[in-house]
Amino acid sequence: MTEIEEWNDGSETYSRRSRRGGKRRHHSPSTNQLNEEFRESLPPTRILPALWWSAVLSLLSVANPLLTGLSSNLQSQNLYAGFAMAAGQSPYGDFFGTSGVLFYLLTLVSYLLKSSIGLAVFQFIALFIAGIYFHKIMAYFSRSRENADQLTVWFYLFILAAGFGGVYASIFALPFLLTSIWFLVRYFENGVRDEMFIFYGIDAALVFMIYPKSILLWVVATLVLLVFNGRRGHFARGIYQSLATLFGFLIVIYSVGYYTFVEQILGMAIQQTFFYNIGLHFTNDKILWTLAIIGGALLVSGFLKNFIMTLASFRDKQHSYIKSTLILAFLAELVFLIGNPNFDVSQLIILLPYGFAMAVMPLKQKSPEEGEGEIWTPEAFDYLKASFFLPLIICLFIPLRPVLTYVLDGNLHQERTEVATYVQEHSEADAKIYAWDNSAYIYLRSQRLSAGNILTAEPYLNSEDNQAQITYDLNKNEAQFIVVNRKIALLDGVQNNLEKSYEVLDLGTSDLVVYQKK
Repeated sequence: MTEIEEWNDGSETYSRRSRRGGKRRHHSPSTNQLNEEFRESLPPTRILPALWWSAVLSLLSVANPLLTGLSSNLQSQNLYAGFAMAAGQSPYGDFFGTSGVLFYLLTLVSYLLKSSIGLAVFQFIALFIAGIYFHKIMAYFSRSRENADQLTVWFYLFILAAGFGGVYASIFALPFLLTSIWFLVRYFENGVRDEMFIFYGIDAALVFMIYPKSILLWVVATLVLLVFNGRRGHFARGIYQSLATLFGFLIVIYSVGYYTFVEQILGMAIQQTFFYNIGLHFTNDKILWTLAIIGGALLVSGFLKNFIMTLASFRDKQHSYIKSTLILAFLAELVFLIGNPNFDVSQLIILLPYGFAMAVMPLKQKSPEEGEGEIWTPEAFDYLKASFFLPLIICLFIPLRPVLTYVLDGNLHQERTEVATYVQEHSEADAKIYAWDNSAYIYLRSQRLSAGNILTAEPYLNSEDNQAQITYDLNKNEAQFIVVNRKIALLDGVQNNLEKSYEVLDLGTSDLVVYQKK
């Protein structure tokens, strides 16, 4: 445990002196005794699994220059963000971005070294911290280090399957999400001082500034905390906690948010992050496909079974408040995933803390048999068997992603490299281009900035506003080269402008058409 946690665990639950008589208020001796017994029996946290798996996932990151060619559309755009910001551009204003401003600042810091490898280092740190607190939570509910160890392995395997290559904002939000879940677990067990809600608010702000959608945990937890304090008549205490949380939240918001004021992108940042991520569109054309993917993922991961088992475990009246918090947050995240017209499999990463917690929350300890004294043993648990071996299907997707990329897009990737090399050799360093494609790789390979605010045509053509924005940007004819993927239909306004202002170059490519400004 960290020094802060050791200090918290040994502290009094209520830190504020009563206005009458200056006396401190304590929990009943029985509650304190139960907490002390639990802390003594809690298995120690192991850091070696988190260290090893974080290193493996970070080495396989597309931030590794050797693997950049395997990057998905969103991954390539996240890498481009660092390159563009290092060249003096701003997120939201100069290029479209749906992640939080702090995430883009991390990409900027990594590119100050003239390489994306720094982002892999940041990812390693995020995954390492997330793994440590994930192990704490699993050990808390299962009361077994062995159970926590095996679940930690599955945790990283699921991240690798859903977010192969990393560099997703949801991965960088995981450590703050898990530290706050651990905070709430300890709070409901009466082991946290009220002043520590400042750090809880800081976590909320950091998550909001990295991956806005994950703030749903704090929204749900606020409602559960109101019920928790209300049933105990601790209304003043609830107000004090809320003020402490708000104070911690504003510290980060004002500090990091100052960047948006300086760059004059506050309004666009709110529109592109908050409204884009929180907006619900249940009538979009892809909703059936999204439902099929999410439903299949919940089934094969075992999360659907875990959800049902956790609901049934409410009869035991154990950990009711933290169960309610995690279940409601899980359902809220599902609603916003289903209602997102631009759903991506990597967005499922945010469900992992909830899904695995629901796997161990229903576990019970075996009662001591006659003659064994007061020793209680943890329930034996095998996640693979408990999930009917279905998680093995998820593991198949880990090697499947690079294989499919090589087989299906191998020729396209080769042409992107050839075109990017040509563009780099036949244009000045400050020239702008545009890739009508489903990847930002050409920008990265050619080291040229985009002439459009929206970097790639897909998946953003489903919005009329985005169509108008792309057409407007390209009709300004600031792009010296426009590279068109034949598989992506051109908008009429863009096609007409290409015929009028650009000429086709014959580079011997079949999947890509290169236009040069006349």
